Amino acid sequence: MIQLGERIELKDFDSLEPGELTILKKMIGNHANKFHEFTKLHIHLKNVHKKEKSQKFQINAQLELDEKHYEAETTNFNLFFAINEVLESLRSQVERELK
Repeated sequence: MIQLGERIELKDFDSLEPGELTILKKMIGNHANKFHEFTKLHIHLKNVHKKEKSQKFQINAQLELDEKHYEAETTNFNLFFAINEVLESLRSQVERELK
C-alpha cells in the first residue's frame, strides 16, 4: 500500500516502474485537488489478462466526500488512460450530485 499524504491510498501499485509511479502520483494528485475537501481516496490496481506483450489494467476507485461514498471502475490496456478515466468518472458523479 502506498500512501500519498494522509487521504490518498494506492493499493497494489508497488510493481510499477519508478517513472510510471511518479507520473501516476502527479496525475492522481492533480485530480484529487479538484475534489477539494475529500476525506479519503482509495485506488486499487489489478492486473488482468496479462500476456507476454500486453497487459490489461483494472482500476477500482472509492472516494469519500462530505460523508458520501462514490465508486468507479474501468479496464484499459493503458494504465494512464485507466487512471484518468476512473478519476474523471468520480468527478462527474460528484458534480452530478452537487447540481
